[in-house]
Amino acid sequence: MLSLGLLGATGAAPATTAAGGPVAWGCGTGGDLLQCRVPIPSGVTAIAAGYAQSLALKSDGTVVAWGCGRSRDVGQCTVPSSLAGVTAIAAGMGHSLALKSDGTVVAWGCGSTNVGPCNVPSGLAGVTAVSAGASQSLALKSDGTVLAWGCNFNDYGQCNVPSGLAGVSAVDAGASHSLALKSDGTVVAWGCGTGADYGQCSVPGGLSGVTAIAAGAEHSLALKSDGTVLAWGCLGGVNGQCNVPGGLSGVTTIAAGAYHSLALKSDGTVIAWGCGNSDVGQCSVPNGLTHVTAISAGDLHSLALVELANQTITFDPLANKTFGAPDFRVSATASSGLVVSFAASGNCTISGATVHLTGAGSCTVTASQAGDARYNPAPDASQAFSIARATCRVPNVVGKPLSSAKRTIARMHCRTGKLRYAYSHKRKKGRVISQSRRPGRVLPARTKVNLVVSRGPRHT
Repeated sequence: MLSLGLLGATGAAPATTAAGGPVAWGCGTGGDLLQCRVPIPSGVTAIAAGYAQSLALKSDGTVVAWGCGRSRDVGQCTVPSSLAGVTAIAAGMGHSLALKSDGTVVAWGCGSTNVGPCNVPSGLAGVTAVSAGASQSLALKSDGTVLAWGCNFNDYGQCNVPSGLAGVSAVDAGASHSLALKSDGTVVAWGCGTGADYGQCSVPGGLSGVTAIAAGAEHSLALKSDGTVLAWGCLGGVNGQCNVPGGLSGVTTIAAGAYHSLALKSDGTVIAWGCGNSDVGQCSVPNGLTHVTAISAGDLHSLALVELANQTITFDPLANKTFGAPDFRVSATASSGLVVSFAASGNCTISGATVHLTGAGSCTVTASQAGDARYNPAPDASQAFSIARATCRVPNVVGKPLSSAKRTIARMHCRTGKLRYAYSHKRKKGRVISQSRRPGRVLPARTKVNLVVSRGPRHT
């Protein structure tokens, strides 16, 4: 299995009220396990960052996982094919968890031996939250009690839920300890056995008014009702993840990684601290990151869920056409500035932005913009126009060579009719002497124009 010291697990990530787009950072030299390469730009309601994996819960209740590079794949990125109806997710060291809408839990990963944290207790139901640590999984039940399983390797007591623990409103699993937030705003910690006690289980005396908790590898975080953050532990670390920035306030959500801490503020911005000697960019919040609705801290990377902005498409009406008109280009703009694509239906085709008419009738051109990591897909904008049947406007082809006359007649949506040949002293052989339709007349399309063609002068 992977080294325990590398894990700072996240807790459960419940779905937010609106779908957004994940943003990842960190994963620098030595830390790139592909977990920062977000494959899904939008439609996400929750995120979870583990050791080698990232998870996203989609608005349709399915889960997407990515990462697990560089031989760190023990199945934690292999989401069960039938998994659906998920309401919350959690990412641990070598396993992933999903909480379903029926209150049951699904686990995957753990390698071929399936040690501990993937062995969901038989009959477990009524779960309202889950969290994944290094070797343990936690479940919070609707009656306010906590169930832990796993710890078959690296057991520091983090699976030994304190007797009588009740009235719990949230749980979070770290590398070697577990945390519970009670409904009265107090915090309970357990684990931190021999060799893994960095003070992260030593809840500060008198701590109350807590609204959220987060457990890392060597530290614990608490968010208080006044929007401030308290950290403890870090006795063996030099990464600064317990050094809460001075004056930090207005915080609504916290997350603890192995070597760093994250805070989401009420203005939608993110603050990161720590990283010390293990900085691979997970504390370097991207410039301009705003409108964040959720955060998650992994070992060597960070995730944020960004509320996507809406966009609209401006697509002006298209003029009616006559069949046979030359190809033409259309244009539309998205308020986001992103590139617009086009599709056509009816008596027309489109390639890129160039429309080709295929017959009389009508054509509808639809402009689309699929969105990206900042914008939701735009509502499609469609413009329809009619395509009139072509008319035959009789051209004057007298004096033209026959081949040229035929082309001209066809170009004017007429047809070359009967050909008659006659001798002529005025016209060279093969040139049109006369035509049956008066030039300039407007007749139905494909009207025949009969021609008399010169044989040249008669030789006696």
